[in-house]
Amino acid sequence: MHLFNRKYIFGGLLVCLFTSGLLSCKKYLDIVPPNTATINTAFQNYNTALRFLYSLYAYMPTENDASYGNISACATDQAITVWQGNTISRLLRGEQNSSNPLFNYWEGKNSLPGISLFEGIRQCYIFLDNIDKVPGVTADIAKRWKGEATFLAAYYHYILLRQYGPIPLIDHQIDFSATSGTDIFPFRQPYDACVNYIVQKYDEAAAMLPSTIPAQNELGRVTSVSVKAMKARLLLTAASPLFNGNNEYYSSFKDRNGQPLMNVAYDKEKWKRAIDAIKDAIDVATQNGKRLYQFADYKGPTGIFEKTRRDTGMIAYRFTMVDPWNVELIWGYSVPEGWYQWQQNCAPLSGNSYNGIGPSMRTVETFYTENGLPIDKDPTWAYGKRYEVDPDAHTMNVNLHREPRYYASVAYDNGKYLVNGEAETMHFKAGEAHGWRSGATNYSLTGFLVQKVVHPQTVADDNNFTIVHYPWPIIRLAELYLSYAEALNEYYGAAQQQTVLDNLNMIRQRSMLPTVQASWAIAGHGPVFTQDEMRDIIRRERTIELVFEGQYFWDVRRWKQGDKYLNQTIYGMNFQGTDENTFNQVTPVINQVFRTPAGYLFPISVQELSKNTNLVQNPGW
Repeated sequence: MHLFNRKYIFGGLLVCLFTSGLLSCKKYLDIVPPNTATINTAFQNYNTALRFLYSLYAYMPTENDASYGNISACATDQAITVWQGNTISRLLRGEQNSSNPLFNYWEGKNSLPGISLFEGIRQCYIFLDNIDKVPGVTADIAKRWKGEATFLAAYYHYILLRQYGPIPLIDHQIDFSATSGTDIFPFRQPYDACVNYIVQKYDEAAAMLPSTIPAQNELGRVTSVSVKAMKARLLLTAASPLFNGNNEYYSSFKDRNGQPLMNVAYDKEKWKRAIDAIKDAIDVATQNGKRLYQFADYKGPTGIFEKTRRDTGMIAYRFTMVDPWNVELIWGYSVPEGWYQWQQNCAPLSGNSYNGIGPSMRTVETFYTENGLPIDKDPTWAYGKRYEVDPDAHTMNVNLHREPRYYASVAYDNGKYLVNGEAETMHFKAGEAHGWRSGATNYSLTGFLVQKVVHPQTVADDNNFTIVHYPWPIIRLAELYLSYAEALNEYYGAAQQQTVLDNLNMIRQRSMLPTVQASWAIAGHGPVFTQDEMRDIIRRERTIELVFEGQYFWDVRRWKQGDKYLNQTIYGMNFQGTDENTFNQVTPVINQVFRTPAGYLFPISVQELSKNTNLVQNPGW
């Protein structure tokens, strides 16, 4: 038997209870054999059925875990963790394998929450098959609950699809008594068929769900708006170079019957399909009160920053992420962040925080100048002197005169970190407060720290660690605007360039940046861009805006640029330097390893392939 383990009906299932607008989890049902009264018990009344529904969310990957659970947290050159023994670091170093795959969501191994997503899909169908039997559940409530379960079954298919490419499609509860047949030993289905199936289920779910959350204590549950947003992301991915006309990698990718698993002929209309879905998602989101977060939405203390153009843009951008359930968030991962996750691992070193995740030098250099231009394109910015130390600021020039999102996202030596309710000055040189010490395991390998993910009011000092919890943004409105710009540019080129620019400029202006046209005019460029130029601008804007949110890992892959960005040496400061001269040296930190084409799709384990001989392995493994 290959997809499901016979031992489990609820297999140590985590039941998530919504409290204070956030999910908390606890054990619900122990491991039990199939065909017992457990299912009847789970659906005996309204409350037990609701707990079962909440348990379906527990299969979601732990998006806010920066040490182990979030596959995309530090497995690229965006942010490097000092703890090199964890699964994320092993993936970055090219230690993925087919014998014991890392982040094995197929089987539920080497991943969090450690449960197969196929089992999660099965649980969704158990729920759908039983919910109409529950006394006390009205038709309207049952409709909403069915919408949630339908979406989650489709969403778990999507998580598997983005990771493995073509997958088996499970559209019903598998009968455990079966011993043969394609239910138990299914074939992988063509990628486009998988996309169409997930889209169909998303549409079904959206039609059953409310557009807004009716009560604060239910925040985190899906709505029709979040479903449409996830559909938009799926169709953007399907139109992208990795999956649309990729004859280079997938011309021989076929199942055991010789059926092609990838359509290797480029189809421009996939971009139009994405455009329509993204526009629909934007429309329903804005109709239901979603908009870009602005500085005026910030209600916190103002004494830790100045009301300059830079600082107001910095606050508007940073709180887009950390202000709980703000007006821009479309869907958030609601399980409260625990210890050894993003905030504790990124906050400056103290007795209760570890400052162990540092942006790479390439990430530092990706952000714009204060004029909204790449640092090598701005004639007013001394690109050739970027590694020299400013005698007044006592930091590299690369840290000066940058855009507000840089100061919201990155902490650098002698720069400010907004945390503990104050603006704390960072000292990253060896032997200093936040720097390397001999024998220490808590320091930044790159001499920078990730700042964006830490709430400024989170307290992390020698005597206290009090997290200000916020939902990890699975998707927010800015991503939809960026996706719309990308799809429009790919389909229409110059014909829709003004609309493309309008979508980019809304995001830039929130962070107090000039428009794209005004910025590039400084570099002597006219107001019209070629399709290739615009593609580069869009991709850079997306990389900056969504930095450290987990999208870059997948964007680089769908853009078919893994060998360009994920197979290179990562650089940072010399963290063992004790003074300005020795610390401010750009130094190799880690060598990334990315094998093409293997790195684009994850391997299925050889054990799974031996159980189900109808499966074929991904290219390169």
